[in-house]
Amino acid sequence: MNLVIQQQPTWSAGLSLQLESIKDQTKLVHQEHLGPLRVQKQFSQDDGSCHIYILHPPGGLVGGDCLAVKIRGGASTQTLITSPSAGKAYRCAENALPQSVNQVIDVQENAHLEWLPQETIFYDGAKAEIDNQVRLHASSSFLGWEIQTLGRRASGERFLNGSIDQSSRIWRAEKLCHRERLQVSGNSQNSAWGLSNSSVLGTLVALPREDAQLSLEHAVSRLRELLSGQSWGVTLRGSTLLVRYLGDSAEGCRQGFGQARLLLVESAVFNGSTLGYEPRIWKT
Repeated sequence: MNLVIQQQPTWSAGLSLQLESIKDQTKLVHQEHLGPLRVQKQFSQDDGSCHIYILHPPGGLVGGDCLAVKIRGGASTQTLITSPSAGKAYRCAENALPQSVNQVIDVQENAHLEWLPQETIFYDGAKAEIDNQVRLHASSSFLGWEIQTLGRRASGERFLNGSIDQSSRIWRAEKLCHRERLQVSGNSQNSAWGLSNSSVLGTLVALPREDAQLSLEHAVSRLRELLSGQSWGVTLRGSTLLVRYLGDSAEGCRQGFGQARLLLVESAVFNGSTLGYEPRIWKT
């Protein structure tokens, strides 16, 4: 008897967004989607900025799934992009293809864009490959963060198997100004030389507008006082600010990043408004 194994189909999805400034208001003027990835809602703010929620209805990725996101913030736009809930990368079968995520962000002159998704939960056995690219005009500014939760500690699940391979690059005026690669496996999580048994890691990256270096340096001094705990690190390399978290609380990481964001916005280091409105979804 011949055994026929049915291959599980992949469920790829893509989303392309274009934003423009119209009468000092940022508007989503064009969107294209493929598969289950959509804009759930866009909210215009009193300061002229626009908040956009990106929704992935399946709620998570299995082996072989691929998400592709392209975002273009036009000249003088002010955009904050987030997600209504945590993302998930589920356990993969041993012979399954990896879960793939590709994100490309383009920010034009005098614009500001914030990429602030809620955390991603990586189930034990996930095999994720993530590629993030951000291209900035010389006069634009950017704030982005990523929060990774390894396993589900509340359910007694640790990240003992599987892997995460994430690459992030940021260019300004065609010059590479930030590059890093994160590779996580069960061994690296448990070892003292790796993640020292921590289950949550986060990275915030900020690049100010051209003439805001002095204001950024003052803000960094205040940030180091605000985030002075053992789980936090604040580094300024030229005009690139990095805030890192390594601990066990996704909520604590998100709250710390939120405080850092508000301090930076109010310090006028970015283009546009200094009011720092938070997405409504973060309060529900």
